[in-house]
Formats: sequence, C-alpha cells, structure tokens
Amino acid sequence: MKYITITIILLFTSCSFHEDRTEEKIIPISKAVGSGEILNLSDYAKSVKYIPLETTDSILIGKLTNAIPIGNKYLIGDAPLGQTSKYYLFDEEGNYVIPIGSIGHGPGQYSSIRSVDTDNKNKTILLEAIPKCFEYNWDGVLIDEKIKMDSAGYYPFKTMYAGKNLYLSTISSPETREYKAFLYEKEETGLKIIRTYLNYFQREKTGISKGSWGTTDGKIFKGKDQIRYWRAWDDTIFTFNAKQDLEVAYVFDYGKYKAPTEWMFSYRTDQAMVYHIFPEIIMESKNYLFFKFSFGNNAPEKFEYEQRSLNQRSWQTRKRMNVSVCSIFDKNTGKLILLNQPVKHKYLGFRNDLDGGPCFWPKYISAEDEMVTWWTADEFLDIYGQLSNPSAELKSIAEKLNSDDNPVLMVVKLK
Repeated sequence: MKYITITIILLFTSCSFHEDRTEEKIIPISKAVGSGEILNLSDYAKSVKYIPLETTDSILIGKLTNAIPIGNKYLIGDAPLGQTSKYYLFDEEGNYVIPIGSIGHGPGQYSSIRSVDTDNKNKTILLEAIPKCFEYNWDGVLIDEKIKMDSAGYYPFKTMYAGKNLYLSTISSPETREYKAFLYEKEETGLKIIRTYLNYFQREKTGISKGSWGTTDGKIFKGKDQIRYWRAWDDTIFTFNAKQDLEVAYVFDYGKYKAPTEWMFSYRTDQAMVYHIFPEIIMESKNYLFFKFSFGNNAPEKFEYEQRSLNQRSWQTRKRMNVSVCSIFDKNTGKLILLNQPVKHKYLGFRNDLDGGPCFWPKYISAEDEMVTWWTADEFLDIYGQLSNPSAELKSIAEKLNSDDNPVLMVVKLK
C-alpha cells in the first residue's frame, strides 16, 4: 500500500515503509518466525523483589487488574466478582494505605472506572470514571472531581495525560466509527474536545452494526513520556508527537503472515487462528518493546490450559489453547527475539536466574523501567512448590502466605 498524502501517512491505520526510515523502526516478525530461544532474566534486569499485599477483613482483592509503581507506593486495581472496579494505594512493603475514591453517587464518588493513568512529573493519578474523571495526588487526596468530558455522543475507552492540561482518549460509539481518538483540553467547566482523529480504514466505513462498539480495539500505551497508538490487525505503531500529530513509530514486517485484506474488512475473529500473527499486548521500556503475539496455527509451543472467566456474575473455568509467544525488540539495534517457554507448556517469559524464582513476564512497565507482574496467593504457592532451590526470601513469603490471601507482586528493575 502506498501513501498519497501526508494526512494519510500520519493517520491511516495500515502503512508501508518509508525510504528514510531506519531499520530499527522495522519489527521483523516474518524473519523471526521459526526461531526462538530461552532468555535469562539476568541479561536484562538487575534486581527482583516480591511484595505480598496486606490482607485484612476489609481489604480483600477479588481480581488484581493493575499494579502501577508511583514513587514509594503501588496503585492497585481490583475488580471483584460482580462488582465495579476499585483502586487502592499500598506502600512499598505491601501495607495497605488508602482507597482511591469510593463507589457511590455523592461528591468524590464514581459508579465505575474505565481506565487509570499517572503523571510522574506532577505526581497525580487520573481515574477516567463514570460520570466524570477524577484526579488525585500520589497520597490519594482528591484534587479535582469536576472533570466532565465533552464526548459528543462518543464513549471514552481509555484516557491518558497528553501534556499540560491535555488528555487523550481512545473512543467508541454504538453508531459510527468515524473517529479513533479525541484530544481534550482542561477548562473550568471540564474537558473540551479540541481535536479529533479520523479513522481511514475501509471496514470502519461500511457495514457498521449499531451493536458494534466502534474502535474499542484501538489501544494506547505510554512509551516513557510518549503515547503510542496501535490496533491488533494493523502493521503500525503510531506516536502522538509534540504537536499531537500521529506519526509512524514502528512497523511490523509480517510478510506472508499478515492478515489478508478481506479478513481485515470483515474482522472475522474465527479466522484469526488460520490467517495471521498479531500483537495481543504491547509494553515499552527505555530500550525495549515487549510483545505478546498471537501466533495462531503458527505457534511453535501450543498447550492447553484452564482459564477462569466471569459469566453472568459467576466464575467459570474453560479449557483454552495457548498460542501466545512473548518477544522482545531492541529499539537500538532492531533485533527481535522470540522467547521459547522457560518451562515448556506451562510458563511464558524469562527464565528467572536472578534468584531461581518464578518465570517472569511483565504486566506493567513504569517510566522508571520497573516491571511488575503478580499472582494470586494460591498461584504463588503452587509455583513455589515446584521450585527446586527457592531463595530465603521466597521461603519466608511462602511460609507466611495462605492460599486465600491477597496477591503477591513481583517487581523487576531493568538494567
């Protein structure tokens, strides 16, 4: 596909290569398929620690959804069974500190939370909630509860800080897929739309069902202080630059594994396994991009596992096939490495040779290059029971942990 205008270069959700683009911008998936190696955590990280979150009768985490380092605390997201999500602060030792807001309909309360973001420079927390956004400082004190969003009939899906008094949201709508994102500016009365970002992908212009939720498949994440934008079936990761324009950051070279046009037009999820490779999750540190790809039928180490999911307010367990492959991309050299499973047909990510503990793959990466993952207490105890030579720290945690306690964080600092 060739670009015709600068506008399409910046905003089209599928692109071709520029002649002046350095090789480091190209993520060579097609060349990497068929390769793979087990990577040691010590080659990328310098330290690891474990933080059991305090368990009390009043603080029981139903399902940990987020763990974000902020200063000497952790912002913990919880989505209990059949309830709306909540956020709490825990200190660096895992002690409970304070809730972030509360559920209700009074001042400073919300009915549900769509997304959360943090601002390291100003040390604030942004809850994009219903009926409005709320802003707190890193001590959990409410700063602003009057941030109502002018959404023009659209629904913000995820909102992030985009600069001084600027906020960026991916957008969904049951009626149209005209826009992919809105840029808001903070005023006294709330957040006002100052810029819209159009969709240009053909399937978003035709055959739209009113039951379709628009561009909720568009995702944003932070790469240091930059916001990236991507969607699973595209071959491009975009950056919102200093002028808040979308520009190409990285391009996936899928080769023969790229989804065909007819699949993209229809977005037939039943064909995903057959046709192509695409990213499920993307995270970024200073020097690396971390991917979890769906390889479908191309997955080299498939295995069956059980997944718990919420269905009509009850947890159900069903068997799933793992076709995910973790990979790490060096932004400086352009090298992409596919990771073989450190424990075949069981765990993904890095082999933990730092302390002989659990295998590791991040679920969150901070601007300070802290990587975080977590397990429920019973998962942690199960992993511990399989370790051949657990460290004194792991032994101490396991001896004090009950299977119904709050989760355990694993925090890894990159080199």
